[in-house]
Amino acid sequence: RWFLPDLASPTRMLFLDGALQSQSKTERVYHEALVQPAMFTHPNPTNIAIIGGGLGATLREVLKHSTVKSATMIEIDEKLNGVAREHLPYMSDCSDLVGRASCCFDDEVANIIYDDGKEWFVDRYGATASKAPPKEKFDVIIMDALEPDHDKTDISSPLYTDRNFISSLFESLSDEGVIVIQVGAAPSINDQRPDLSVHARREQFFRLLESESSAAAMFVYEEAHSGFIEPRSFLVACKSMGCRQRWSAGAESIDFNIYERIVQTVSDGPALVNYDGSTHASYSTPPRAWETVYCRREPQPFECTYRNLDVNIDIYYDFEKRNATDPNTGKISSKVFAKEVIPKGSYIMLEDLASSLIISDGTIANLKGNTEVSGAGRVSVIEDLLSFIDNHGHKSSAEGSGINLVEVGGSFMIRRSEDASEANVGKWMPSYPSGKEPTYSPVYERHRASFDLFLVATRDIEEGEELVKPIDLWD
Repeated sequence: RWFLPDLASPTRMLFLDGALQSQSKTERVYHEALVQPAMFTHPNPTNIAIIGGGLGATLREVLKHSTVKSATMIEIDEKLNGVAREHLPYMSDCSDLVGRASCCFDDEVANIIYDDGKEWFVDRYGATASKAPPKEKFDVIIMDALEPDHDKTDISSPLYTDRNFISSLFESLSDEGVIVIQVGAAPSINDQRPDLSVHARREQFFRLLESESSAAAMFVYEEAHSGFIEPRSFLVACKSMGCRQRWSAGAESIDFNIYERIVQTVSDGPALVNYDGSTHASYSTPPRAWETVYCRREPQPFECTYRNLDVNIDIYYDFEKRNATDPNTGKISSKVFAKEVIPKGSYIMLEDLASSLIISDGTIANLKGNTEVSGAGRVSVIEDLLSFIDNHGHKSSAEGSGINLVEVGGSFMIRRSEDASEANVGKWMPSYPSGKEPTYSPVYERHRASFDLFLVATRDIEEGEELVKPIDLWD
């Protein structure tokens, strides 16, 4: 087995304008990381655009999806395509994909255009468009160009600094459209303020995307095994908040979608060598360095104050429970009372809250479906569970996530009041000052569950005083 061609052959490396683009032994890992997460973040990608990608490997990854009906590749360098065909044929080799042409460039759904990708989109979708756009909008756009901070050519700079181009990309997307971009070497926790660092152009690009009104959500991820000295980083930007649920899908859900969507191979081997459900799950939470660098922005983003619990603040978890009977209904309910003075800002029952049940909209829908099929009263256990979820659960603050959090510890017994002035318990993470969370925030992506669950005392609570939270606490 040590004499297999992949192991015994020397590594073939491609440099473009002095920058390493790919290595033969690791290019599949890189191109899967670039293409597959975005493709599976869209529910049914049929019409795809590739900016760059002249080697053919990005197109190869796209053509692994049985849903794809059209793949338009806009490459500025026609010579690069010729080099790839002659010297790097494995990059555009689709011969093992059932139903595809031997060479990916020759597949019937592939449309290869030799043009400046920026100008092509601006001319058709920009504010001053002068050419008719294609009939169908794109479901996924993959930008496989030189990284933002490459300084040896003027070709890449406009791709990351031109607002009109960025707006034209979003204008060309379908309603559930997704954009993915390779954004260079991953940051380090030692990096300085991003707009003053070696990644200043990347920061400028991020800021432009964040200010784009059509951008609903942005996610960053890394792949450390793609043949570069440092991990490569990627950015996914979505036009719809619905993509958040698919981006955060569990490994089992992605694995099922791979089974349903990826074409079979002639060799009967796997079409994907690195990407699967577990790999995708590892991408869905950004590494800490992204958060660290983000929080070095000036002014510092609001949410950065809440990255960690304050070790100087006490957690209160020992309370007295008392039963009370409603004089009007006769219903018995439990109430929670403080056993000691609790200072304002103290953490309340964090251990219980950290054990909350996390359940998806899909699971709730399945449970409700079971009760409907069985008939009312036939599956009382499920009905009781659904009632408990309704009474003690709330939606995640992440719009479009489809996640519900259900308090199952002592915290669910804290009384809820319609009188806000009566409340003495509230959210640890306040609502965003502007009323809308930022489009891009590694802080929210990394700490979402804590922000959605943890409680604090909103004023000093006296010994023997009942704990009360507002009824609209999580609205």
